[in-house]
Amino acid sequence: MGTQKAPGAHRSFHTLITVIAGCIVFCGIVLGIWFLIFYNNHEETNDAQVDQYVTPVMARVTGFVQEVRYDENQFVHKGDTLIVIDNREYKSHLDRALADVDHARQDIKVIENSVATVSNKTAEQEAQLEAARTEVWKTGQDYQRYKALLKEEAATEQQLEQVKAAYETAKAHYNEIQKTIRTTALNTTETRSKLPTAEAVVQSNQAMADNASLFLSYTVITAPYDGWVGRKTIQPGQMVKEGQTLVSIVSKEKWVTANFKETQLQYLTIGQEVELKADAVHGRVFRGTVESLSPASGARFSLLPPDNATGNFVKIEQRIPVRIKLAETDDQTQFLRAGMNVIVIAEHQ
Repeated sequence: MGTQKAPGAHRSFHTLITVIAGCIVFCGIVLGIWFLIFYNNHEETNDAQVDQYVTPVMARVTGFVQEVRYDENQFVHKGDTLIVIDNREYKSHLDRALADVDHARQDIKVIENSVATVSNKTAEQEAQLEAARTEVWKTGQDYQRYKALLKEEAATEQQLEQVKAAYETAKAHYNEIQKTIRTTALNTTETRSKLPTAEAVVQSNQAMADNASLFLSYTVITAPYDGWVGRKTIQPGQMVKEGQTLVSIVSKEKWVTANFKETQLQYLTIGQEVELKADAVHGRVFRGTVESLSPASGARFSLLPPDNATGNFVKIEQRIPVRIKLAETDDQTQFLRAGMNVIVIAEHQ
């Protein structure tokens, strides 16, 4: 009995192995056909990452840090104060510039008052000129009468000489007032000519005050847009210099940059919908839209772009950056961070 059961069991085992092998071969054939159909109608790349704007916030003045008003990885709004630099030195510069502006404006007032005073004096002298003209006419008439009376021997030579002296004195006084008026007019013109120079000094000092005010405003460093601050490397009392990076801000806006091979680019169009699979979110398929295609390969934007004319040419399949807009804005999409790896799948159009 044992010798009869052994061949049956052996056949059953071979039958089982044959069935399993057949299933594996069948599944392999089906999977191969699926892969063939899928990759003939889709383009896929795992050379893709989540991107966000990372903006370095730099110091525009030199000074000591007075306050740091953010925590590491904190979300901040546009205009929020991040860092305050000791502003006493810059405030003193502004105060001095404002004092120069006030001094220059006072100089203008002095000049304007001088012009007004000279103008009033001119009006007074013109009134005196009119009186002197009347006096010249009156003494002239007296002189002519006494000349006639002297011919008729109704007046003496002494009287005529007195009248003539009064007439000459009136004319001299009249001429003196005329010269005084001309001199006053010249002084008025000269004083008024100082106004443009004084006004230019005011404008120059005002520009210096505006510049000092601008530098004073640089002592308060604010967030350029809504986003998250990065590492905190600045502490109160620390000396910072102009142009030094103080903190980096990561924007709320995010997208995916997929680097497709140049042979895949012919199947992509702007506005095309694609599928995204992030390594950080298992089992979730995101949706996106192709926004734009780079005008050059990534190598051309590198610090040292390749130069094939040097003679060391090796043909390398180039990759073209493609910007993809995320369609969803849910919590899992918000969880994505700049630099995370993504797989992009695009169906042929």
